[in-house]
Amino acid sequence: MNDKKSNLQLMLHSFNETTEDLTVLKATFIIHDFSKSWNGQIITKEVALENAHTLLNKPIVAKYYPAIEGNSSTDALGSHEQYLGANRYGEDIIQMNTVAVGVITTTGYVLTVNENGEDKEVLAIDGVLWRDRYSDVCDLLIEWYSRGIHIFSSVEYLYRNFSFRDGIEYIESPIYYSGHAILNSEQRGGHDVVLPSYDSSRLLSFNDIKQFNRLVAQAFNRQINEEGEKMLFRKICELSHDDIRSKIYQVLDPTLTEGVYSWLVAVYDNHFVAEIYSEESGYKYYDYKYSIGEDAVTIDFETKSEVVEERTWKAVSEVQDLQIQLNNASAKVDYLTAELEAAKTSMNDVKNEKEKIEEKFNSVSETIVSLNAQVRELEQIKEQFDQEKFEQTLNSQIDFYAEKFEAVEGKDKFQTEEVQSLIKLSVNENEEGKSAKLQLNSMLVELVKPVKKTDHNNNAGIKELISRNERLIPEATDFESRYTI
Repeated sequence: MNDKKSNLQLMLHSFNETTEDLTVLKATFIIHDFSKSWNGQIITKEVALENAHTLLNKPIVAKYYPAIEGNSSTDALGSHEQYLGANRYGEDIIQMNTVAVGVITTTGYVLTVNENGEDKEVLAIDGVLWRDRYSDVCDLLIEWYSRGIHIFSSVEYLYRNFSFRDGIEYIESPIYYSGHAILNSEQRGGHDVVLPSYDSSRLLSFNDIKQFNRLVAQAFNRQINEEGEKMLFRKICELSHDDIRSKIYQVLDPTLTEGVYSWLVAVYDNHFVAEIYSEESGYKYYDYKYSIGEDAVTIDFETKSEVVEERTWKAVSEVQDLQIQLNNASAKVDYLTAELEAAKTSMNDVKNEKEKIEEKFNSVSETIVSLNAQVRELEQIKEQFDQEKFEQTLNSQIDFYAEKFEAVEGKDKFQTEEVQSLIKLSVNENEEGKSAKLQLNSMLVELVKPVKKTDHNNNAGIKELISRNERLIPEATDFESRYTI
């Protein structure tokens, strides 16, 4: 059996507490749970743990689509981006148009999460994302995470053995986990959401992201104060989005007092939103206007204003259309629920009828078995009766033909096997019996001896008759006397 490849679409579990190394962003992903996925597969807990070690050091991949216009919320991620390509030997293979943006740093382990008020076991891993090399991807993930958007992901693995039970494909060992892809989790920039195969994965914590942001701000301040030049967010050859962000940090952070840290939430063409943290005030969001010069960014601090996250407003007609769709869907659910209940009732009726039929069938079966036993007994009696009747008829025929053959002096012929076989056949009432009788009668005729000729010169009898004084012709003249005997 050829190896098969499968993808399980899941969600980013959480971002974990990071270290002072700001080139990486730690994260925890749920690989899969042990229930049936939307693609009809199950990997049991035992099989998953048996092969969980193959997750270690495998890449975390993504396909990043840049913003349609600079500083706009139109950038997005893709999926596994599979396509049919050729390897160096010219052979057709399935390839992925993704790049590694991180690596899995642990083997798979069992984690208990709460789903709909119930605890559920899942297979999870820890990994790191390379923040310095793929900052756009990491910033997009952080944006989603801060907005409470579920970040979907999908594990890739190879397997060979599987079995089908009740229409479900059970994946068996060995399994080779080959990578983990981060999927697009919001419709933006013309890219649709890639939905997960498992509903159980979700983001649990936001606190670690806050700590990561503070560490970035602290490290950046130290680099500016101690070295006097920017060390983070390096880009080569062109002024990128992250270069603008880093220049804003260089101007903004020196104005903050000790113990106050900033994090750029969003950067636009002429203004940006920063998250400012202090132990006294906690987290607050401020909007600043800025402009870009040849070598530096200028922030207009007088335009600073506290802001909150803006909601998206929809036309009433759109909401009404959505409500109509929701009502239709709800009505359809009610209809299908009623149909389901009716089907259950019908199924129960059929089940009861089936039980009655089974009872009747069992009763009839017992009667048939009893009657069959009686028929067999009667058949034995009939066979015995027929045999006795046959023997009586046969003996009668033997006596009959023994007398006939003896009468024609054919006793020796009667004892032959041929005659005895014909006598047995003559008992039958069919054509075969009739033919046997005909042959026996023919034999009897052939055994009859011809009568010897009488001597015509011997006239003594006639003379004696003539000498009698009796008249041969009666004297009566009536018809009856003259012509009757």
